[in-house]
Amino acid sequence: MLWRTKIRGEPAIEPQLGDFTRYHPAGYSAPVPHVPLPLHPFMARGGNNMHNDAYISDAYEAPGPLGLNPRIRSRTQGFGGYGTLAFDRSGRIVAVYSNGRGFQLELMDPDTLEESASFDLPARPWYFPLQGILPWEYIGAGMYFYLDERDRAVVPTAENVIEVIQTPRPGTDAGFQRVRRYDLSAHVVPLSWPQLDSVAWVLPEWQGGALWYATTAGLVGLVDEASGAVRTLRLEGEIIENSFAVGEEGVFIVSDRALYRFVRDAAGEIAVGWRSEYDRGPAPKPGHITRGSGTSVTLMGGRDGLVAITDNAEPQVHVQLYRRSDGERVCSVPVFAAGRSGTDISVAAFEHADAGGAGRGKYSVIAENNWGHHSFPRSRPEPGLIRVDARRRADAGYDCGVVWSSNEKSIGVFKLSLGSGLVYMYGHDDSPLATGWYFTAVDVRSGETVYRKHTGFGHGYNNWAGVLFLHPGGGVAYTTTIFGLVEMRDVATAMEVP
Repeated sequence: MLWRTKIRGEPAIEPQLGDFTRYHPAGYSAPVPHVPLPLHPFMARGGNNMHNDAYISDAYEAPGPLGLNPRIRSRTQGFGGYGTLAFDRSGRIVAVYSNGRGFQLELMDPDTLEESASFDLPARPWYFPLQGILPWEYIGAGMYFYLDERDRAVVPTAENVIEVIQTPRPGTDAGFQRVRRYDLSAHVVPLSWPQLDSVAWVLPEWQGGALWYATTAGLVGLVDEASGAVRTLRLEGEIIENSFAVGEEGVFIVSDRALYRFVRDAAGEIAVGWRSEYDRGPAPKPGHITRGSGTSVTLMGGRDGLVAITDNAEPQVHVQLYRRSDGERVCSVPVFAAGRSGTDISVAAFEHADAGGAGRGKYSVIAENNWGHHSFPRSRPEPGLIRVDARRRADAGYDCGVVWSSNEKSIGVFKLSLGSGLVYMYGHDDSPLATGWYFTAVDVRSGETVYRKHTGFGHGYNNWAGVLFLHPGGGVAYTTTIFGLVEMRDVATAMEVP
């Protein structure tokens, strides 16, 4: 506070609660004029996968918590947490829980976090420790799933089977019901025992009738929903470690070597629409899972828009932007401190709009620095949250650069609320005794920290590269932890907060 008031000349704003610090007034941030993303016709409308939507934007229309007398609530079942939270049409939480080996689909009340139904999913094999993949590095078995337009969870399991499971209707005592299953165990990359390829990601084709999937060993597949027929394409010598995006014109996947757009050819087979290589770096960054891009693929704008990833270059990673139409790279912006620069989670991105809601040819990408020597359960990320903008010129080229940078830090998947104009992060302080954990809100326009809310002390509140989610009804944020789930909810109105 002394730095902000004496050195930077900002007005002194006292914390409203002992565990809450506000750095800017409640009205400091505002909604961001933007071009709404098209709704995938075969996915749920509000928060349907780990990264919110088919474009993997990590940007929500709904306002997140504004820090209006925020309340913290938590849930635990012992060691274990949630990979993905999705929200059905009634606003209930649909989530996959794991303790490292076992997996369970759960239905929870979005306010109380009380569980009302569950469905057991296949566990990892008994010999999974021999595979050399630590529990928090495992990305298969439903940790990524999506909710479809009929509130059905589409879940890839540890047995490489895609389960389609109907969520119970509100007001009934019915449990989850299996609707369909697609066995893909013969349609993955064969590996030597004890290694197993994993169907980790699945999303529906934009036009419907088929499911696209990708495996960690570098296989891209397509499942006909009616017949169950499967088509595949192997990316020889490449692996996939990040979730993919679906657009109207195809599927966008990043491997450890290149960014792709996949389409169907005239015979319905999987074909490469375009391929763009990037700098995969000399080795994995400290604290990162693999060599290559650490980000999922994020789409912006329409078919004339852009695709965003980060590379793994040294001494700095770059925010890389490509044309959706042909894969041509239009921007490469170095970010974070040289020698301590890396990102292992998805970026958040959107297209700005004018007063009439039309696109302006201006795009924003927010990226987080995850470089650090992490040893479970202690994370040591370097600071860094940064916004990069791209502006389309009259000649169809782009001018790109850094708009702001922040020294806030975490290693979790942050989220952006376009409805409140805030970026939400979750991280810890640097206390050597009792580690405190906090939600932090950063203004997307200025990069200034707006408020910070304490959630608790110790590893029960440790999210260890977990994911934040925003409720589509507004005013609520959740983060997964290594012991469950933490909720932050506004319980006052702007009129009640001085």
